[in-house]
Amino acid sequence: MPIFKRELAFQSDRPEPGMGDWWHLVLDTDKPSLYVVHVWRYMSRQLGGEAEAGTQRFGVNDFLTHAQGLPEGQSAQPTLIDALSDMFRGDGLE
Repeated sequence: MPIFKRELAFQSDRPEPGMGDWWHLVLDTDKPSLYVVHVWRYMSRQLGGEAEAGTQRFGVNDFLTHAQGLPEGQSAQPTLIDALSDMFRGDGLE
């Protein structure tokens, strides 16, 4: 079964290309589950300038409660509603 994925937000406030924060709404039809994934990639001064990356998964309620890092002026709830609308129209198939 497919996994549907829709970008919620992207923030790149770092000068290096390919660095930043990404948030995606994910619907896994096998589980079934609906969640938000935050992926980040930064250049780390503590690692001598090497890239540091990670992934964090949130339940939808947790994302709405703790949504941090969304670009300024972008509210989590309307963004999530738009992503759900797009996803269930079929635009979010990855």
